[in-house]
Amino acid sequence: MIITVVTWMALILPATDDAKVAKPFIATGSIKSVGKDEEAGKKLVARDKKGTLDVQLGSDTLIESHRISSIKDLIPGSTLHILARKQAEQLGTGGARYPPMLIQIQAIVAGSFRPPAVPAKFSGQGFSWVSGSLKSVESGREREVANYRLGTSLGTEVLLIERRKASFLKKRQKIFLSGYLDDSDRKNRKLEAVEIMLLDPRWKKYDATHDLKNRKPQPKKDEDEESEEDEELPF
Repeated sequence: MIITVVTWMALILPATDDAKVAKPFIATGSIKSVGKDEEAGKKLVARDKKGTLDVQLGSDTLIESHRISSIKDLIPGSTLHILARKQAEQLGTGGARYPPMLIQIQAIVAGSFRPPAVPAKFSGQGFSWVSGSLKSVESGREREVANYRLGTSLGTEVLLIERRKASFLKKRQKIFLSGYLDDSDRKNRKLEAVEIMLLDPRWKKYDATHDLKNRKPQPKKDEDEESEEDEELPF
């Protein structure tokens, strides 16, 4: 009898608020408005396919701007991350030697970037991420990264990523949002932002460089739970 009553109560009682808040969330959209005066740099309103979002920024919110550049416009010494296949040194006729190269280049990213896992469609084909400083060789005619020549033209597109402060955010910018969503009030959805990226709509390789659809943050830990380290303390 007791088990029956407990089960019945569990079915009729509403879910706790904890189940409705702080859910890992991602969205693409645009900035509708930014906070003013005391809210500047702390709050903005964004628009996604489900409506508006009140976005709260914290001191650790990561903000990045993305724009397309080209290899020839990058400064020597810039850090590049290249998704490509490696080709070892080749020997030609008459004793000619061709240096190691990066071939079949799929994407090049410059700036503040941590390469993700190699996309599944490339992982079994010998592709890998190669990172290093950009060097100008052959009297400026060619470029080299991590001792590999770039087997592509100097006009090849590069996604340039730069860290930004909240003051860089403006109305109508296209953005990607990642964070923790409270949608318990569907008319007043709130997001605690972990990451805000100002996307470049011309970049068609986000699946390879960022995998946006799988970029949700990890679920929040219960603050009431003691960590293993706390449990081991002698007091």
